Amino acid sequence: MGSKITKLFAVLFSIMLVFSATFVAEAKTSSQLQNEKEKIQNEINASQQKINKLKAEKSQQEEYVAALQGKISLLQDKLDNLESQRDSLQAEIDAIQEKIEKTAADIEETQNKIDEKKAEIKEIYDLYCQRLRAMYISGNVTTLEVILDSGWDMSSILTRAEMVKSVSAQDNATLEELMNKMQEIEKERQALAQKKIELDEDKKTLDVQKAELQSSIDEISSSKSELDAEIAECNAAIRKLDSQTSEIRETIDTDQKRIREIENEIKGAANASAPSGSYNPGSGRLSYPTSYRKISAGYPNYKSGAYHGGIDFECPTGTPVYAADSGYVSIAKTLNYSYGYYILINHGNGLSTLYAHNSQLLVSQGQAVEKGQLIAYSGTTGNSSGPHCHFEVRLNGNRVNPLNYLG
Repeated sequence: MGSKITKLFAVLFSIMLVFSATFVAEAKTSSQLQNEKEKIQNEINASQQKINKLKAEKSQQEEYVAALQGKISLLQDKLDNLESQRDSLQAEIDAIQEKIEKTAADIEETQNKIDEKKAEIKEIYDLYCQRLRAMYISGNVTTLEVILDSGWDMSSILTRAEMVKSVSAQDNATLEELMNKMQEIEKERQALAQKKIELDEDKKTLDVQKAELQSSIDEISSSKSELDAEIAECNAAIRKLDSQTSEIRETIDTDQKRIREIENEIKGAANASAPSGSYNPGSGRLSYPTSYRKISAGYPNYKSGAYHGGIDFECPTGTPVYAADSGYVSIAKTLNYSYGYYILINHGNGLSTLYAHNSQLLVSQGQAVEKGQLIAYSGTTGNSSGPHCHFEVRLNGNRVNPLNYLG
């Protein structure tokens, strides 16, 4: 009999140990879940900061690309202007080249005329020589020798015209006609030759100007190509930034999903921490947690765009913080990176409120509280940028807009 009683006590003791271990495990799990949630939220905040940094980098890249495109536009305007000038010069060069070719043709034609006139002059000269021979026969040897010894050289004939004044009037008229024709043709040839020289010089000048313009065009085209390549690199960098941002957003979405899961688990753990005694459930209509009503950060986002699960009442450190409704304290924690010193009150019917960044807590976990009861003093503990009271309202573990419940 005694052995049976001993065994019964052993079984009961084992059962108690199991329940005790289960309770501790549950309590530990609740704490672990809260820490995990805080850790994930910190990772989300860090990821959001990375996104903001990537956005800033992308904005800088886009501004730089816009500046480069502005430079390219200016270079293109210069390029168009220079190409227009080059085309105009080319048109002038083509026109001058056409004139040069025509002048060369005119020179050739004039040279042909000169050759024809030389043939005529030779014929006249031969007649003249015949006359001189006739004069020789008549005895005038001196004049014949002077003229014949000059040879067939037109400049000699023209310069020694005075020497043949002794010939007849008919011969003088023939020589005068010969000289006039030669002078007229020579002037025409010289004029054409001078014109060609001038046209060649003009063409050479235009060719130099065209070469200078082409050099400027090539230089600007090279600069434009370099800017185009730089823009391509910037666009590649922007695409990379977009890809990194998308990856981080996917990570944030995954983390936020996990936080919602943890909040549901915490909700169950929080309900398990209800006091064994009775407490007055809340009415569902909440009062303001402080006498200060100025909201420095609203729900659900900060001005930066990062998620904000509650509202912040700007107030000095040490401002009294009151329970927004009746209920019991499910969490009263003095060590939390994000919330600092914070309190979570369960008002029943799935409604709870949170008060964070306090400088001092006046209630403990499991304690029943009444609406308007002093529960803490505000501060700036945890991840806080200045003294304020961070206030959250949760319905079935999910954050909701507090302004819809305050009255």
